[in-house]
Amino acid sequence: MEDALGLKYHFATFMSHFTTLRVALLLGQDLGYCRDVLSGILSYAEERRPEWIYHEAPPDARVFPLLKRWKPHGIIAHLSDRTLAERLVSLPGRVVSITHTLDDVEIPVVDVDHEKVGEEAAGYFLSLGYRSFGYFGSRAAAFSRRREDGFRRALLAKGFQLSSCHARFLPRTPITEDWSAMEKRAAEWLRQLPKPAAVLASNDIPARTLCQICRLSGLRVPEDVAILGVDNDPYECRLTSPPLSSIEIPAHLIGWQAAEMLDRLMRGKVSRVSSVFLPPGSVVARESTGFRSTLESELQNALRHIQENVGKEGLDVSEVCRFMKMARRSAERLFQNKLGSTIHREIQLARMRFAEQLLSQTGLSVSDIAARAGFDNPRKFYRTFRQYRGRSPSDYRDTNASCAVVRE
Repeated sequence: MEDALGLKYHFATFMSHFTTLRVALLLGQDLGYCRDVLSGILSYAEERRPEWIYHEAPPDARVFPLLKRWKPHGIIAHLSDRTLAERLVSLPGRVVSITHTLDDVEIPVVDVDHEKVGEEAAGYFLSLGYRSFGYFGSRAAAFSRRREDGFRRALLAKGFQLSSCHARFLPRTPITEDWSAMEKRAAEWLRQLPKPAAVLASNDIPARTLCQICRLSGLRVPEDVAILGVDNDPYECRLTSPPLSSIEIPAHLIGWQAAEMLDRLMRGKVSRVSSVFLPPGSVVARESTGFRSTLESELQNALRHIQENVGKEGLDVSEVCRFMKMARRSAERLFQNKLGSTIHREIQLARMRFAEQLLSQTGLSVSDIAARAGFDNPRKFYRTFRQYRGRSPSDYRDTNASCAVVRE
C-alpha cells in the first residue's frame, strides 16, 4: 500500500506541470444530493481551476474500461459500488468519494457527519414531545449505520429506546430486492410502534417509501407516524404525500471541499489526506412532521423563541419566563416534564449549536463567535463549550472547519 501511495504521489507531482487536468465525475445526477455536490465542485473549479476538463459517467463498475482509457488525473465519485471502488484504487490518478457508504476502501471521503445527523433528528423529535421512536434504513451502508447510531445514542441519553427496521437502500433499493416483502415487513414494524411515533429514515428516498407504506397500511402521517428524511431533496420532498420534512445536508460545501481535496492530491501538494465530515444543517419542517404530539404550545413557542434570539443580549431564564407569561417554577416544571431538561440548559444548547455553525462555516475569531453566541466573555464561552461538547472551540474548528472554502 505504501508503494502504491508513493507512485500516486510522484504521478501527481509530475502531472502538476501540465496546464489541463482531466477530472472524471462519477456522481449519478438522478440524486439531488449529487446535483448539489456537482454545483459545489463547479464553483470551486470556476474560481480556482478553470483549466479542468470533465468526463461525466454513472458510478457503475461497467464504466471502468472506458474510464481507464480516458486516463483521468483525478476522480470525484459517489461510491456505493464496492467493485468500482476497488478498481478505481488501481488507477494512477487520485480519487475522492462524496459518500461514506463503504467502510473499508482506501479512498478519502468528504461527507456530512452522519452521527450528528442522528443527533439533530433526535433533538428535533424530542422538542416536539415524542416518546416513541423508530429508524428506517440500511445496515449495509456505513452512513446509514452511523446515522442510526447517533440517533440511538441521543435518545438513550434522554432515557428513550429506539426500534429499527432495515432494508437495502444504497442509496436506492437494488432492482433485485423483493420490494413487496420489504414493504410487508416495514408495515408490520410500523403497526407495532407505540403511537404517536417519530421515525427517522436514512435518506429522503426511504422516507418517501415509508410514507407510501403508511398510506397503504391505513396509518396517518403525521398523526400516527411522523417521518423525517435526510438530504432535503426538493423533488423527493414534494413527491412525498404529505410533503416530507428533511434534514439539510451541506452538499454544495461538500462538493467544494471534495474538489479542493482532489486539487491538492492531483498537484502533489500532499501524498495522502484524511476524510472530512461536515456538520449537518437543521431540519426543514414540512407536513410529514406537522403533528405536535403531546407538546404544549407554550413550550413549542418558548423553544422557537430561544432559537430565534440565541445571539441576542438579555436572553436568559427570566426573559424566557416573561415571554411565556408563566411563573418560573411553572415554566421550569413544563420543561422538566416534557423535555427532561431546564430552560437554562436549552438556552445553552441553542448557543452551542449556533457557535458550532459559526466555527465550522465562518472565519470569525473565537472571541467574536463567543459574543455572537451570547457570551459576555470568551473565557466563559470556552468553559461552557468544553462542558457541553467535551472539547474546546478550537479543537471543534480544527475537525470541522470549512471556513476556508465558504463563499458568499
